Amino acid sequence: MEKKEYGYESLKASVIRDCERAGSCRTFNSEGCDKERCTCFHRYCDKFKWVVDRAKAYAGKTRLDWKDILAQWERDRDYWYMNYYQEYNQPDPEGNEDIRVFETVEDGRASFAGKGFECPSCNKVSSDPCVCSNCGWAVFGLVPSKGSYLFAKDNMRLYHIFTPVAWNPQ
Repeated sequence: MEKKEYGYESLKASVIRDCERAGSCRTFNSEGCDKERCTCFHRYCDKFKWVVDRAKAYAGKTRLDWKDILAQWERDRDYWYMNYYQEYNQPDPEGNEDIRVFETVEDGRASFAGKGFECPSCNKVSSDPCVCSNCGWAVFGLVPSKGSYLFAKDNMRLYHIFTPVAWNPQ
């Protein structure tokens, strides 16, 4: 798929393909699964609606276009959308103080420069934002860890990091 098609259309094409393969789900519905016409248990259309709604929520928090956000998510996605789009990867931004929005990645880095990061496993200050320099615990992996998120508007990416010491009021 060409880059210009990434976003809404690429996600829609993936969902339609899965709906057709499921056999019991014959009709794509952008508003979610049609409970009367769809008997599949996968809920592909519900996931599609969840993703679009979540992109719109990020647009509200960042004042960016939701279609641009979704396009970036789709460019970054390198595995099945049913696993990629979930609360851990795209947490709800509404009232979420753990998500901070910055114009650029560099602005985000400047907000915590030199102060370190709180490891949720050993409770020590790590010099690395993603892997604890004391115990090796990571924010990613099989067991997601607590932390914070930095959303950079310049590249429309969300970074999961240990909570910067500078972001916590003492």
